[in-house]
Amino acid sequence: MSLHRERLFNLAQYLSPSMLYVAGMGLRRRAARGVDGVTPRKYLRHLASNITKLIQEVKHKSYQPKPSRQVLFDKDDGSPRPISLPTIRDKHLQRAVMMILEAIYEPHFYTHSYGFRPHRSGRMAVKVLMDWLSQHNGGWILEIDLSKFFDTIPHDQLLEVISQRIGDKVILHLILSWLKAGILVDGQVRTSDIGAPQGGVISPLCANVYMDMALDQWFVRELQPKLKGESLLVRYADDFVLAFNDQDDMESVEKAIKPRLEHYGLTVNTEKSRTVDLRAPEGDIPNLLDTHIDFLGFTYYWKPCPYSGWKLAVKTSGKSIKRFTNRLVAMVNDNGDIASDELEVAIQSMVKGHKGYFDVEGNEDMLDHIEQIAFSYLDLHHGSFNVEMNEATTLGCI
Repeated sequence: MSLHRERLFNLAQYLSPSMLYVAGMGLRRRAARGVDGVTPRKYLRHLASNITKLIQEVKHKSYQPKPSRQVLFDKDDGSPRPISLPTIRDKHLQRAVMMILEAIYEPHFYTHSYGFRPHRSGRMAVKVLMDWLSQHNGGWILEIDLSKFFDTIPHDQLLEVISQRIGDKVILHLILSWLKAGILVDGQVRTSDIGAPQGGVISPLCANVYMDMALDQWFVRELQPKLKGESLLVRYADDFVLAFNDQDDMESVEKAIKPRLEHYGLTVNTEKSRTVDLRAPEGDIPNLLDTHIDFLGFTYYWKPCPYSGWKLAVKTSGKSIKRFTNRLVAMVNDNGDIASDELEVAIQSMVKGHKGYFDVEGNEDMLDHIEQIAFSYLDLHHGSFNVEMNEATTLGCI
């Protein structure tokens, strides 16, 4: 994204009935309800009148979003991940504003950004990293983990970054109102000066705008021209890795990146961040515990090849296998009385979804292994199945 572009005003005029109709029809029919209990289907039955009310409230500056409903999900490490669910009405207006902002920002985002963008995906990011490493015979990898990224984005700095491009006070006020709406917990509304609610329609775009400024522009414009060798940044929202073919380059970026991100109110998790020598092995078999990286659900590693000695490969990561098995066990436990044929259909759907993402060249063994794990439940009782699940999380994982 260019650093010097004209600020845009009078954007709220595009919040027209036709724009809001398109935004409304784009709402997920199975989206979770907010604090008001209104479902998407109920809201859409009165879409025309809801559009009229939203336009009038925005025009007269009387629109006020409701707090989000908080739902907790377990992360891979067992810690809770809070997801904030706005009302369908608020999601509707957020989506309309997102469509306006997306048209402005999208043409200027860097190509190395893949998360929550039209016609881009995690699989594309996985392939770009794989191609670069294969072409450069591996490289030095800098893995950076950001602690609670969405929960810690400072509102004032986010609005400052957005304001560099967006000058429309109505749009800026709407964004701020969504950030400040708070969450409803035990009957009390909790507000904060930090955080872009996960579950908000506009939060991913706000996150991309923020990371574009905090990381992407800085790396491409300021750091890369000073590096001796070649380098690559691949980012999916807040999940990113940097690859270098020169160790000194990696070390210089490693020293600079933490202060840079902290300047934008972000916290680098030093325990999970690390550097990895992922160059092609020479001679002895490498210590796989030290010479692999996990990125977007895949493990990148070197495996012996009878023709060339070593080949860079990817496979489903251990965390991804564990996540799949946990979801499977939870699904079965939540449907204890489900008939066998219905259970088989549900398991087939889970396996199909897993394969849709992880079906890449060289990962066939892990996909077969996932199928064996999943369908073993049809023949095993709960006790022995749980043992199978525990064993499965370690098989094939580095």
